[in-house]
Amino acid sequence: MAQGPLDIPRVRQGLASRRLGRKIHYFPLIDSTNSCARRLAEDGAADGDVVIAESQSHGRGRLGRAWISPPSLNLYLSAVLRPALPASAAPQLTLMAAVALADTVALFCDTEPSIKWPNDVLLEGKKIAGVLAESSCAAERIEFVILGIGVNLNYPAELMPEAIRDRATSLMIVRGQPVEREAFLRRLIQDLDRCYGELEEKGFGAIAQRWDARFNLKGKKIRVAMEDETLVGTAVGIDPEGALVVLDSGGASRRVFAGDVTPAE
Repeated sequence: MAQGPLDIPRVRQGLASRRLGRKIHYFPLIDSTNSCARRLAEDGAADGDVVIAESQSHGRGRLGRAWISPPSLNLYLSAVLRPALPASAAPQLTLMAAVALADTVALFCDTEPSIKWPNDVLLEGKKIAGVLAESSCAAERIEFVILGIGVNLNYPAELMPEAIRDRATSLMIVRGQPVEREAFLRRLIQDLDRCYGELEEKGFGAIAQRWDARFNLKGKKIRVAMEDETLVGTAVGIDPEGALVVLDSGGASRRVFAGDVTPAE
């Protein structure tokens, strides 16, 4: 089912972005695009450098989970960002990426994507993509952020591990036909570049409104599994810092910065 490798020169042709993708590092196989991008950032890689792999031997998702990375079917990329933002704004980059990713997905199918806090993009209630952001900060300044993105593009259900088959999907499954990976990649780089610029220049407000409009659990009862407790309550939305706001059973407002969110029965 695997297609041919990505044609990176074709991706570069017509790429309309200010910063992202000016330099693209491409690998047939790598341990992890995020790990590679971090090594490049520590060696001085510029703002906007992008790492792309056909497959990953140790792809990573949120909360220490593995990201299954079959070759030449999907999209695995990481970008080096050096934003002119304070360290406190680092979580906003994850939410910004989710908005850009949902915008791109929406262009390639007739089904509207939704976002699960903070960074999963869903189609028909199933996960199609995710974001893993890793920051390096000094005092109150962001040195760099590695923004990792995985998107299931042409991933057939029969090749997915059984453990994820009931909760994951791909663009090909939803569309009923394969997607051209070069076209999707080019558009994703442009949407990330646009949203990244908006965040820096206009602040988090406009991004937050677009994120909130796609939030799939707003007003619904949820369960948040955190490191030291499990919170059950009603999802309100996100606050100006990007934290998830939840009303607990007593009506108190709680802010969640990290955790796994699922619908509550």
